Amino acid sequence: MEVFLNLGLGAGILMFLVLIFKQGKKREDYLFLSWIVVTLLQIVFYQITIYSFALQGLWAILSFGLPLLGAPLLFLYILALTGHKVTWTTIAKHLAAYFVFILILIVLQKTSDVELIATNGYFPPPEKAPLWMQYYAFPLAISGLIYCIWDLLLLKKHRKTIVTFFSFDEKIDLKWVTYIVYSYFILFLLSSFLIFGATQFQLFTISNAFAFVGITLSLMLIAFGFYGFRQTAIFSNLSTQNTSSIDLDSSKIETTSYSKSGLTKERIVLYGDQISEHMKRAKPYLQDDLTLSILAKQCDLSNVHLSQVLNQHFQLNFYDFVNQYRIEESKEMLRSSDYDNLSVLGIAFDCGFKSKSSFNRYFKKYNGISPSEFKKRKS
Repeated sequence: MEVFLNLGLGAGILMFLVLIFKQGKKREDYLFLSWIVVTLLQIVFYQITIYSFALQGLWAILSFGLPLLGAPLLFLYILALTGHKVTWTTIAKHLAAYFVFILILIVLQKTSDVELIATNGYFPPPEKAPLWMQYYAFPLAISGLIYCIWDLLLLKKHRKTIVTFFSFDEKIDLKWVTYIVYSYFILFLLSSFLIFGATQFQLFTISNAFAFVGITLSLMLIAFGFYGFRQTAIFSNLSTQNTSSIDLDSSKIETTSYSKSGLTKERIVLYGDQISEHMKRAKPYLQDDLTLSILAKQCDLSNVHLSQVLNQHFQLNFYDFVNQYRIEESKEMLRSSDYDNLSVLGIAFDCGFKSKSSFNRYFKKYNGISPSEFKKRKS
């Protein structure tokens, strides 16, 4: 098992070095870098205390509490990726639990006259251990559970945001982050079972239980690193637009903003006709990076008014509204012999889709067959 820990450690160090030399780093990159460092230190803690020597004193306490930094840093990274503003105040609030935990353990150690010595990845209680030593690891477990749930709720909200503001989802749907969070959640449950089984019922050796946690962290670090380095800032393509007017919480646009928009039913119908005319005449949907902000500017509407008209007049979100035009355009091209020289992928690109997979998925959703089958039936 030590070999696997060493491999994870090596991969993590490599990712750390790559990110350090990355040009034009943004706040999300620094949060990702911080998460890598904390995860590496956790792996080092398990490796040292399981296979090398015991840690004691302040270093032992600081190392043992690292999960109280890892889970919040992952959340803050996701928060930044999804376009939310992450201030120093926000960072301080989420990381404060770690320092409070450290301070409490130091005080308890002094007042109870107990020396905390980390071996095999945890603090084995002495023969006459104070009551608090049975529960000292609970904050780590509770924090992991809370942040996993929080991460998943944030990602769910992000998926709603995508269909409100974007006409595409390639590289911004963050499915890979969702998989990582689920892995984190499974790791939390599995490690809790292993550690509880090892300490309470001796089902496993405690060293193997914590070594497994370290190995799983190593694998997750490798997977997260592979995708994380490829991730671009999701809202960077809106940087030239009036992003300050965009509320990234789509649920607020559909409730509070609509109620205060001042649009009458007659005005909604008028704007609906105006938008339809613009879509037929200018064909903005052929632009593969079309966003709500761009279309609103073209139609001389605010983001909120455009979103309200799409939802209440067309009963569609922005994503579906634009992609239905793209599908109709592609059907015309697939039917016409003028485009026989183009492949299905070429037609997908010409119609504003960013990938063949999204084109096939969306085409089949609304037509029941794939674009290739549709083209064959034409002939």
